[in-house]
Amino acid sequence: MDQKDLCAVILNGGGSTRMGTAKSSLNFGSMTSLELIAHSLSQVTDTIIVNQKERKNEPYHVVRDLYEDAGPLAGLHAVMKEKPATWIVMAACDTPFVSEKVYRHLIQEADETFDAVIPIYEGRFHPISGVYNSRILDKLETYLAQGGRKVRGLFDGIKVKELDTYPGVDQEELSMHFFNMNTPEDYALACDLFKKRKK
Repeated sequence: MDQKDLCAVILNGGGSTRMGTAKSSLNFGSMTSLELIAHSLSQVTDTIIVNQKERKNEPYHVVRDLYEDAGPLAGLHAVMKEKPATWIVMAACDTPFVSEKVYRHLIQEADETFDAVIPIYEGRFHPISGVYNSRILDKLETYLAQGGRKVRGLFDGIKVKELDTYPGVDQEELSMHFFNMNTPEDYALACDLFKKRKK
């Protein structure tokens, strides 16, 4: 799949009440969490979009939700409305260690017989780390307009490929990819993981 067929969206919305500060601005060395994620995503696509309420976040292209308080699906919808690519790669601002290898595997498995490729890790769905085809836009828009908010609810109406094996990706990289931080304690752990990874 060509890079031109892809774009990535980093979801930079939602509250940070438990963290106490914006997760995307948390520092890891000389980079913020947002920059760290964008760097990883830049290995699979040249087009990176940040979904957030604020209109600017240089140097990234920012897209705002058209459906307020509608969760991650609103971010996916907003990006698809811009029609930047056939396939949309998703990441969240609280997952600083996303893996290029995991995304490459998901992208490799994405074809015209499925509308989305969703990773499963340790028995749990991770739809915010999935890959979605923009042809689901009409169904997604209808779902949101009817008040739908749960990602699993959307899955009832589209064809989803579930992946739980990741050839060539070791266990440490997998666990890092799916690590997310919601509290100051999580951030402290993330800083430790980052230091170990840099060694």
